[in-house]
Amino acid sequence: MKHQKSKTFARNILGAGVLVLLISCTDGTRTPVDPRPVDVDLTEIQGRDTLRVITRNHPLTYYLYKGTRRGFDFELIQKFADEQNLVLEVVLPPTWNDMIPYLLSGKGDIIASMMTVTPERDERIDFTRPYKDVWQVAVGRKDAPPPRTKEELAGRNVLVRKGSSYDENLRAMRDSLGVDFSVLYHDEVNEVEDPVQLVANGQAPLTVVDNTIAQLEQQFYPDLRIGASMSEHQQIAWGVRPNAPELLEALNEFLDRYDRSAFFNILEKRYFESPQRFRVHRTHQMALNNEGRISRFDSFFREAESDVGIDWRLLAAQSYHESRFYPEQVSWAGAVGLMQLMPETAATVGVQDLYDPEQNILGGARYLRQLLDIMYENLGENSGDFRNQVSFALAAYNAGLGHVFNARRLVREQSGNPDNWEEVAQALVLLEKPEYYRRDGYAFVRGEQVRRYVYDVLHRYDIFCDLIERVPAEEDQDPDETLVLTML
Repeated sequence: MKHQKSKTFARNILGAGVLVLLISCTDGTRTPVDPRPVDVDLTEIQGRDTLRVITRNHPLTYYLYKGTRRGFDFELIQKFADEQNLVLEVVLPPTWNDMIPYLLSGKGDIIASMMTVTPERDERIDFTRPYKDVWQVAVGRKDAPPPRTKEELAGRNVLVRKGSSYDENLRAMRDSLGVDFSVLYHDEVNEVEDPVQLVANGQAPLTVVDNTIAQLEQQFYPDLRIGASMSEHQQIAWGVRPNAPELLEALNEFLDRYDRSAFFNILEKRYFESPQRFRVHRTHQMALNNEGRISRFDSFFREAESDVGIDWRLLAAQSYHESRFYPEQVSWAGAVGLMQLMPETAATVGVQDLYDPEQNILGGARYLRQLLDIMYENLGENSGDFRNQVSFALAAYNAGLGHVFNARRLVREQSGNPDNWEEVAQALVLLEKPEYYRRDGYAFVRGEQVRRYVYDVLHRYDIFCDLIERVPAEEDQDPDETLVLTML
């Protein structure tokens, strides 16, 4: 771990829309110019009750498996967040190269994504104490073996992510050894598969990855071959802004306590020493990417989208939160099935068998559609904000329309904006307190639970959207909208 020191920050010169393909290492790579780091430390993070972790989808860092968030980095940082009584919010930037700019600009508070400590990165951000050591290896196929020495890279093409630790190491190695080789830069915006997967499928000749990744991927792709080491041992750590000493100290204290603890060892065994688990997770991830599959009920969610005009991924996200995709789930209050419908509600939306997955999903979608339409009629100018509208509808689905309208009335009494979900969510939390819910016309509601419900469903929806390509929008819809809601 390095000490605080003065650093130079400026804006990132690479725009989000720039894709760099098939560029030789001989072209050079300029050091990114970063934004000035926002002044947010642990005290401010605790004040908003939310820790925002920046990561990427990968079997070793963060991914979704049967609706559940997993990954070595995710589970470890979740433990830290729990100890700090913080809600953990996951931020997924478009590319790996966007993580540091996201951190410095305040879109997240910590990078937890198996990030290698490199000299260039060390000049841009601060790192915690390391929690794992790795080294880089060349990876090829049985019919196109990787080099057995660094010198055998001569004349070869190597596919890596631009700006990655592999890219940085290859450039340094080329300069020190004088070996003539070229780098092909991976288009991670438009390409679903990782470089090692492209090599395994014969779409790229060679790549360089960490030894841990190479060994696990070889279990999934038997034709992969691991070649020479391309680096000395390198350290993996979490990244924080250079002006967040409180957060850095808290993270280091946490890692000091848990290093080689039973909890840490279990996580390490689960993700780094379980090839079978990795194969299962990789297969599921490929199914998500290639088939657009979330659960075995996806066809019913898609049918419901056609019926009510709500993005099927949102319905799937809500269903996961309601029942974990368990069609026989029954709550203590009597809600039944995948969408946790109450019998009286089910009757109004045409559901005859609550335990039938197709009927239950369609019934839940129709009920959510009703709530969306009600909110559309009551939110004034804010009704055009789909995410705001959906937040109100989800809250009503969870707590009932009466409680939502009570919270809106309370916001109005406090001279706030009753059409703004964030203000109404705060009012719902206030209605947990006797001095508010005992007022005439009000009632007790588990407001924090409702707020969390809305956040969790929408966050899971964002994950599903990140993993699964959306169906092209109709010509009269804004292609940039993240939520498809056709007003019926």
